[in-house]
Amino acid sequence: MHSPKEEQGEPLKRSFSEANSDPPDLMVLGDNETAKEEDPSSSSKPKDFNPRGYQLQVYELAKRRNIIAVLDTGVGKTMIAVMLIKDFGQAIESTESKKLIIFLAPTVHLVNQQFEYIKDHTGLEVEQYYGAKGVDEWTLDCWEKETKEHDVLVMTPQILLDALRKAFLSLDMVSLMIIDECHRATGNHPYAKIMKEFYHKSNNKPKIFGMTASPVVSKGVLSSNNCDGQMSELECVLDSLIYTIEDRTEMEACVPSAKESCRFFDPAQFSSLDLKAKVEASWLKTDASLSNLQSSLQTSHKDMDDKLKNLRKRLSNDHAKVLHCLDNLGLICAYEVIKIF
Repeated sequence: MHSPKEEQGEPLKRSFSEANSDPPDLMVLGDNETAKEEDPSSSSKPKDFNPRGYQLQVYELAKRRNIIAVLDTGVGKTMIAVMLIKDFGQAIESTESKKLIIFLAPTVHLVNQQFEYIKDHTGLEVEQYYGAKGVDEWTLDCWEKETKEHDVLVMTPQILLDALRKAFLSLDMVSLMIIDECHRATGNHPYAKIMKEFYHKSNNKPKIFGMTASPVVSKGVLSSNNCDGQMSELECVLDSLIYTIEDRTEMEACVPSAKESCRFFDPAQFSSLDLKAKVEASWLKTDASLSNLQSSLQTSHKDMDDKLKNLRKRLSNDHAKVLHCLDNLGLICAYEVIKIF
């Protein structure tokens, strides 16, 4: 299995020719079994689907090794994932020991969306899992029933993390793990915790296929060193190689391009000093309340403490954005920004 840790400090390899030159990795299915590489022009294609060249390119590489596919929104990342799922599904059916395919999505909306898509485009048994379904209260018997009856489990990462921590599930049971919006796998996000607490410690690691429109999480301008650092860290956490399409001609034809228009305005004449003072007072009061709540937590409630830290950080950033709008863009823009929050 390729390990990005071995490449830290070296230029990151992202071209197809470079990545494809490495020996192919075998998809672990059992002690002495490997997945069959099917012709994508036959069984790997979902019904009524003709994969584009760049999709086949990513698919072929994803069969060989763990990758993070960096593709624009709307160009068919999920279809590549479905092609992989069909490959692994056929291999699973040909083996005696049951292996699962897990598809992780960060929100319930995305879980619903991906569940429907996978169910419609494969002949596998697919089910979705999230907190509102009462999964948090499930016992080992409940999970054993689900894993026996289904091939593909689509869920939010927190559901998988909790099930792994309670030993209801194990990554040894998984042949393929697909991670949607995988750029979130940083800090204390459940994606990162799953990889650090379980994947990297597992003897039989599943194949990883990450999907994202951007491997870098940023607000504002980042230097090239910062970008490379974030990408290297993401590769290390996900044990995968970031891959982008070199020739974007075919892909760009599938994505509607936005038309930019510039509107110029005079500096705001509105005096916002009084309003800024009220916003500041409101923020300080809220932050103090969250700080007191954080201090009152027991040391054993680390997850809740992490959530409060993230909430305080997000609210602080939101507060700064509102003040920036009041200072530079005026009252109407500040109002529109608040509606987004």
